[in-house]
Amino acid sequence: MDPFEVVVHGERFRVSERIQPDGTMSYDFSWLNGPAGGTYGFTVAPSSGQIAAPELVTQARRFVEAFYGPGGIGETDFPNHLPADAERKDPDLP
Repeated sequence: MDPFEVVVHGERFRVSERIQPDGTMSYDFSWLNGPAGGTYGFTVAPSSGQIAAPELVTQARRFVEAFYGPGGIGETDFPNHLPADAERKDPDLP
């Protein structure tokens, strides 16, 4: 599968496949508008086979909700990073 972009709650991810050294498939999610200058992301490695695109969108959604949720890594490790949806709702932004 060619790399493609997923948008969840305004957060943009580029998803690409990668074969691990042991031959299993993994999916890298590069968070394009995320914290740390867009260098942050995550990887999903299914226990067997490939994951269909709708499941990859679900994985991104779960990540975003956990990241910004109470006790999530967002509030502790990236307190100055605002969710994309919050930025769009800011009345001072165009």
